[in-house]
Amino acid sequence: MTTPVQDLSRTLVADEIARARRERWSGVLALRQGEVSKGLYCLDGEVAFAASTVEEDRLGALLFRAGKISESQFREAIRAAEGGRPLGQTLVDAGVLTAGDLQSAVLGQVERIVLSVLRWTTGELWREAMDRPIPVELAVVLDTPRLLLLGMRLYPDALRLEREVGPPERLLRRASRAAFDYDGVPPSPAERAVLALCLRPMAVADLFDLPHSRGDVARAIAALLAGGLLQEAAPETPPPGASVDAEPLARDLLERGDRARALDVLRAAVARDPEARVARRLLAMVLSREGGFDPAVERDFTIALEAEPGDVELRYALASYYRRAGLGGRALLQLRLVLSADPSHAAAWRDLGELEAAGPRRR
Repeated sequence: MTTPVQDLSRTLVADEIARARRERWSGVLALRQGEVSKGLYCLDGEVAFAASTVEEDRLGALLFRAGKISESQFREAIRAAEGGRPLGQTLVDAGVLTAGDLQSAVLGQVERIVLSVLRWTTGELWREAMDRPIPVELAVVLDTPRLLLLGMRLYPDALRLEREVGPPERLLRRASRAAFDYDGVPPSPAERAVLALCLRPMAVADLFDLPHSRGDVARAIAALLAGGLLQEAAPETPPPGASVDAEPLARDLLERGDRARALDVLRAAVARDPEARVARRLLAMVLSREGGFDPAVERDFTIALEAEPGDVELRYALASYYRRAGLGGRALLQLRLVLSADPSHAAAWRDLGELEAAGPRRR
């Protein structure tokens, strides 16, 4: 049965692939854009093969470009395959490729075609239901969630993706189990930030407050949803519109060794609310453990201390930061301020003595 044609200016190919997976549908997702036609063959919901009228997508062309076969081998295989025998099997029979080489090449060909149509912003799509659209022995095993994520990363229309991720009040959270090995596709900075916030239910509107461009955030949300790393969430604390208590969330991430995401959470909290002293305090403390000197870290310390001048431990952390950066003069000033507020601070007395004994120092 053939379904009505869908306009790809209104329908995402990724959504149709995801729908086929949910329904465990078998058949062909047929796509057309101008004179180009492509087909995704689905078995029980999974894309198992793909075909294209584009010469660059053909198996022989891919093998030739990859240096797996020579031009003469390519032409000879085409002649030998004119009787209807698959070109790939012809190359195997001729000893040009091993069966493993052929399997890898077909998998790469199918992935290339799937990724190409995931980027389409215009064209037509329709479904042709079939129990077995291809022989089982020809089916390849794709990591479909990974391809969906990669395809959304490449989708050119960020404004459309912003509309597609849903209304501002829509709540999202990280999936309890990743749909694929996400470590194998290094996340973008925006993806890391989105995942860090979505450890608990988060409104789409709050995600767009992250310190990244709206296009990067839209693409990150769409990719993570398509790849099964984000999912719909029921309201929890905080309710929709409330701000996230970033400090305990960041501490939890730090305890688990996920420093990068902890920093994303803290930076996002400070970007949303420059007066978020607790988050800025922890951000300064975490960043101060890195080597060298960064004026931005110094600024975080200064802003937090202006809000709470009596925070002795934060001031001592700033003194230690200056000392590690080789700025002894600044460290001495902060240590004296620590001791004026807490004359019993043993670590400050020790550091002060060591610095004074060291003699002249950089400011």
